[in-house]
Amino acid sequence: MENIYDNHPIDLSYLIEMLGNNRTFIIEFFDTFSTQTPLYLEELDLALTNQDWERVADCAHKIKPTFGYFGRNDIRDLVHDIERSARQKMAPAQIITDVQKLKSTLNQLYLQIAEARINL
Repeated sequence: MENIYDNHPIDLSYLIEMLGNNRTFIIEFFDTFSTQTPLYLEELDLALTNQDWERVADCAHKIKPTFGYFGRNDIRDLVHDIERSARQKMAPAQIITDVQKLKSTLNQLYLQIAEARINL
C-alpha cells in the first residue's frame, strides 16, 4: 500500500522567498535540516521507546515548523498529530504508526532535497 506522503513534491517557493533566492543560504538550510532532523528523530525514538509522551511531543514540536519551508504541510500535519496525541497520552499504537510513516516520508524527503540541491 502506498503511503499518502510518498512522492509528494517539495515546493521551495516559501524558502526561496524567506532566503532571498540566495543559493548559499538555501544549501545551508538543506544541510542543517538533513543533519539535525535525524538527531531529533533519534531523540523521538528514545522517548517513544521509554513511553515518555511529553518528550515525544516536545521532539515532534521541534521539527514540525521546518516542513512548511519545503511546502510539505502534509508532513507538518502528521507531526502535529504525533505531538497532539503524545501530549494527550492517547493512542500510543497510532503514535508508533505515525512515527514510522514520518521516518519513511523523511527518507523520501531527503532524496528530494538532495535532488533540489543539485538543481539549484
